[in-house]
Amino acid sequence: MMLKSLAILPFLILAGCTQYKPPYAIGKSTQIVVISKNNIYPEIKDLLSASLERVIYTPTTEYIFDIKKASPEKFKELNYKPNILIAGLIGEPFIDSILVPEAKKKILSGESYIFGKQDLFISGQYVLIIATPTVEKLRKVIKDNSDLIFNYFAEGVRKRLKEILYKDGYQEELAKNLQTKYGFSISIPPNWLLAQDKVGFVEFIHHFPDRIISIYWEASPGNELNKEEVISLRNKIGAKYYDGDTVDTLRTNFYWVQFHGLLTGKLDGIWENDEQVTGGPFRSYFFTSSGRLYCIDMHIFAPGEKKWRWLQQLEIICDTFQG
Repeated sequence: MMLKSLAILPFLILAGCTQYKPPYAIGKSTQIVVISKNNIYPEIKDLLSASLERVIYTPTTEYIFDIKKASPEKFKELNYKPNILIAGLIGEPFIDSILVPEAKKKILSGESYIFGKQDLFISGQYVLIIATPTVEKLRKVIKDNSDLIFNYFAEGVRKRLKEILYKDGYQEELAKNLQTKYGFSISIPPNWLLAQDKVGFVEFIHHFPDRIISIYWEASPGNELNKEEVISLRNKIGAKYYDGDTVDTLRTNFYWVQFHGLLTGKLDGIWENDEQVTGGPFRSYFFTSSGRLYCIDMHIFAPGEKKWRWLQQLEIICDTFQG
């Protein structure tokens, strides 16, 4: 996938320096190793933090990515990590050693400053190089491309999660049965359980930690639902199927997205159960198809764990829905 303004050109980056090479990238999938000189990093630390260490509430405060700073001298010890961001200036020995002359020309001419390459030093790896002529320009490039930088590494997380989820295929018989009985299918990975199977509602669950996906449907009301109506529907589903779970309306957002080409309402926030004193993050899609109103819901209960990665896993599975 090519991201706007990001040059993903394999011949622009030299990959000749490696010391230890396991068969696949090793390390935390949400940790980004930033390789930068000690006198440069303090100048860009705040911008990289704003781009990558984004905060979500699950309901505790959670940073999506963690940054691990390392100097160029440590690069050979770390080039097997899954996420590497190299930032510096043209003229620095390390930066000059990893970029071919054509890349330097592009940087000096202002044509490109950011180069991305997957599997550069090892399989399963995402590497991003940001190089400019001056510190001021380096700050500007990072600031102006904050979302691009974040999305590049988020894409890497999703790609690796999908490979792990479906490395042994999916439950094909289950998908066929759902299609036959209810007119839709979803590719549920192995080891997930079908917990509920009723006309109007099916639920899938995987434990340790608890991850739940459900599909609810009813006759379409024929009108576009607003935030209050979808929250009311989500609460109705929670009361009937989830022991009284409700939506924390103060910490839940509603917006419109495209889901398989359909205009879809999306809730993104926190579910809670006052009686059981539990809660966690959830996301729900609401859309109309073939005369039905669907709610595809995903939620997590994982006390003490970072949850953004688990949410990405659930999003990947829900994206396989076909109705």
